[in-house]
Amino acid sequence: MVSKEVFYDELKKALEDGNARYYRNLVYIERKDYLDLVKDVINLFLSLKPNPSVAYGFVPWANGSKERMKQIKEYFTKFDDIDYANAEYYLGNTYDLVILDTVDNFQPINVGRLADLARGGGLIIMYTDNLINGKVFRSSIIRNGLVLDGYEKRFKRKLYEHNGIFIADTNGYVARPFSDTLIPKVEKKIPRNPIMPREIHELSLSEDQNKVIENFSYLLSGGKRALVLTAARGRGKSAAAGLSIAGLIEKLRKRSEKSIKITVTAPSISSASQVMTFAKTGLEALNEEFSLKISDTGYIKYIKGYDFKVEYVPPDAALDDEGELLIVDEAAALGVNYIDLVLRAWKKVALVTTVHGYEGSSKAFLRYLKRIIQSKKIKVRWIDMEQPLRYAMGDPIEKWLYDALLLDAEPSEFQYLDSVLVYEDVDKMELSENDGKLRSIYGIMVTAHYKNNPDDLMIMLDGVHHKIKAIRMGENSYVGACQIAEEGELSDNMIDIALKGGTFDGDLIPDRILKHVRIRDFAKLKGWRIVRIAVVPELQDKGFGTELLRMIYNEAKDKGIDWVGSSFMSDQKVLNFWIKNDFIPVHISPKKNEKLGDYPVVVIKPISEIANEIVKISAYTLKEKLLNTLHDVYFNMHPEIARMLLIGTKVAHKDVFVSPILLDKTISFLQGTSPYESSADALHMLTIKYFWDGKRDWNLAADEELVLIAKILQGKPWSYVATVLGTNRSQVYELIYSAVAQIMKKYYNLTADNKVGLTLKDVMNSQHYDG
Repeated sequence: MVSKEVFYDELKKALEDGNARYYRNLVYIERKDYLDLVKDVINLFLSLKPNPSVAYGFVPWANGSKERMKQIKEYFTKFDDIDYANAEYYLGNTYDLVILDTVDNFQPINVGRLADLARGGGLIIMYTDNLINGKVFRSSIIRNGLVLDGYEKRFKRKLYEHNGIFIADTNGYVARPFSDTLIPKVEKKIPRNPIMPREIHELSLSEDQNKVIENFSYLLSGGKRALVLTAARGRGKSAAAGLSIAGLIEKLRKRSEKSIKITVTAPSISSASQVMTFAKTGLEALNEEFSLKISDTGYIKYIKGYDFKVEYVPPDAALDDEGELLIVDEAAALGVNYIDLVLRAWKKVALVTTVHGYEGSSKAFLRYLKRIIQSKKIKVRWIDMEQPLRYAMGDPIEKWLYDALLLDAEPSEFQYLDSVLVYEDVDKMELSENDGKLRSIYGIMVTAHYKNNPDDLMIMLDGVHHKIKAIRMGENSYVGACQIAEEGELSDNMIDIALKGGTFDGDLIPDRILKHVRIRDFAKLKGWRIVRIAVVPELQDKGFGTELLRMIYNEAKDKGIDWVGSSFMSDQKVLNFWIKNDFIPVHISPKKNEKLGDYPVVVIKPISEIANEIVKISAYTLKEKLLNTLHDVYFNMHPEIARMLLIGTKVAHKDVFVSPILLDKTISFLQGTSPYESSADALHMLTIKYFWDGKRDWNLAADEELVLIAKILQGKPWSYVATVLGTNRSQVYELIYSAVAQIMKKYYNLTADNKVGLTLKDVMNSQHYDG
């Protein structure tokens, strides 16, 4: 502890040093008189930087929050007040001073997003009266009136452990100035004989960006090629990709007289804004003439010159678009299923994505991506950017942020201590106090999942209804981990709320069953929802995940739990894992998750008899919905996901009648006298019959099932189906023919050798015609 005078003296020296060496400092205030201290710190900052740009994060609808914001705004002329709910729209901005009002809400993702906006030489101020009570996000974790505080205690501890941080709380004043050596900023370095235009290289801000711009020329060479650009936040990857677009247009123009089309896609038009803005900047540097179309939300929709067009296209539409190059920004957020389709549909692709960071994809996405690319034998170039643009490398606040939010958590190095697997019910309070164990267990979880959110850790540590199970070899060598949420036993009032369309925090699976299957009884049951389950990378696909799942299921059974389930994005590999372990799909969202890019799926493995009956009904309801709406609601679903869901719901069975007229039309199709278009209604009914049959002991080949789903049930264009299968239209037609021939033979013992034509008696004797 230091005196108030020493505190401000040390803070002033730190701000001066930060400005000289391009690093950031942070002031954390947790006292009843927080506003007075915030104003004191602001006055000190203004004495060193008179007219700073300011970002102010808060909850605008909370009582008193706007009044606090207005008091602070009076000090500045360049001031952005940011509703935390909209913080993602400011991620490309940079500020001298960032202020976080955490009086009403303390939420990890807000800290990650806002703190990252401060530039080197800048300051971050976090203020609150307390870190725990009366917080919006923390209240959402409460279960039966209870919530823990392990996350907040750890967060506070990390403030005391790191340098570049100044604390004013009820205990007094703490000054921890930063004095370590920083890695000097590497200035931009234009290649001596660049392939890309020199004017584009001149716009870069770092050697890393120069490297990226030059490497984009890799996509100019022949054949199917992909470029994968990864970086943590704040490295300028989207800007470098945008500048590279301008360079590529100039190079492509010299090779072809036709008009050039470059397509940009991302989870949303705002996500692609940096790429489009810097493409415009690059084109201006090349003295290109062009027009712009701006969206209703103020973002660039396209840039059009006399012989080129750069256009943002939504993800699903981008699959059918055509051009010289597709650039996918924030690729991990769109999911591996989408990237798989992109790599099938486009000849030249650039994938840009965040690794680590508060919305990072970590290393799991890259592993999935490498697997996809290797399977397709595509030539690929991997580029990683390390140099931050907003602050010096080695910045103390980045180091604190990654530690406090566990943004870089990875499993500890695995050691084969012995062959005995130990199943552990992890003590969460001990876990929050033991950084080594926490990093190891949480690291397993985030390394195996490519879509992570820093809020996940707070939910896991503070939720009394969230349990952690793990398997280890020996004392400290963890090989698998699982987070479980206790759900169910809802009151009649909560059931009524859900049935009327209302939402509430937690109880995800009961809520989905209530809304889509409508059976009240399910909400009264006790369930375990597996939030995430993972195994260290070295031991994946070796049965350890299945073993951990078996141990969890047996424990649930012993404790009288009615069901074990999970909800996740519809990734093929993940869905296959659950179905393989006898979990039954019971729901898939009718809409894609806009942020994560896939359809959320719910699977359940029932334990009690009543749960078993409801799961069967739910599976029937899901299969009926899929087969009735694949051409509409689920038109954009990957056919492989649809196939796996239909296979997974085989417990649901219905006899489907196919009329003699349709059977006769099918024989003509098999004989080659009736084209596909004339026989489509017949083929559709036979496909429906096949997938409704839960009793058959035979299956078509996977490609045959895929083609029935994509072409006949979804009504996809021939070109799309050929892309999905990696083949051509003729082969697609042959697969349909083969599948239909087998269905006709198995169910009706009919072949192309049968005679065609019906009598009136044949038709009238069928069960659907009674005269």
